[in-house]
Amino acid sequence: MPVGSRMRLIAEDRGYLRVGIVTDAPPAGLMNWRTLRLEGFDVGIARAVAAAIFGPDGVDDHIQFRAVTTSEREDLLRSNMVDMLVATMTITCERKRQVRFSSVYYESTLRLLVRQDAGFTDIADLAGRPVCTSAGSTASEKLARLPVPAPRPVTRSRIADCLVALQHGDVDAIVGDDVLLAGLAAQDPYTTVLGPQAFGAAFAAGGRLDEPYGIAMPITGDTAGDDGFVAFVNGVLRQIMLDGTWSRLYDEWLRPGLRVPGRPPLADAGTEPGGS
Repeated sequence: MPVGSRMRLIAEDRGYLRVGIVTDAPPAGLMNWRTLRLEGFDVGIARAVAAAIFGPDGVDDHIQFRAVTTSEREDLLRSNMVDMLVATMTITCERKRQVRFSSVYYESTLRLLVRQDAGFTDIADLAGRPVCTSAGSTASEKLARLPVPAPRPVTRSRIADCLVALQHGDVDAIVGDDVLLAGLAAQDPYTTVLGPQAFGAAFAAGGRLDEPYGIAMPITGDTAGDDGFVAFVNGVLRQIMLDGTWSRLYDEWLRPGLRVPGRPPLADAGTEPGGS
């Protein structure tokens, strides 16, 4: 690591990497209360970055996780409370005005979760009905932009709270990323996740279902330092996609819920994407 680089300062001056993580959104991030250890796909990605800075031994001694909600992610970066966010964060042009992003580490897509016995088959069936998303998410923004007649948006601070609202009958569906909804469905066997066809007509006029995840890092005013940090993280992502680490994390955490083979977004690794 170059002298004076962000990585060198983290390693030598502080001794640990500060990472914002969503801790109640399996399989991306969750606390294993038996081992008192954070687990999940995003947690594994974060540990890989820490291992690249400090070495593979004793990684947990050199990483400090901070639990974050969707709505507070950018604020934590701007206030220098974390060095990066590995928190199911979709890369968008709007967000890129506030933070720097790595290359894509997972290609998520928007999905719809409903009760199995509700009879809903697509978003049009939910016109005028309450549909939950997590506050500050791209899902909430896309839901709010749907042409009328559209569902009535309801937000909760955490996606897990949306499941509680669905179980209590306060909302009729949840809109979110495939990873997060697969985690919710695993917690409640009376729910089901509808595929992309559920959004077909509603998104015909320019709507997008893709939710590319990136690691978010702060804009500090030191352009060279920011560029170096992003390039380093991109290098780590590319390496874990090439050496099989990404695939092992996918198979352990995402494949059981998504039920499809994983393909690392290797074509995007190594350059900061333009977002959308």
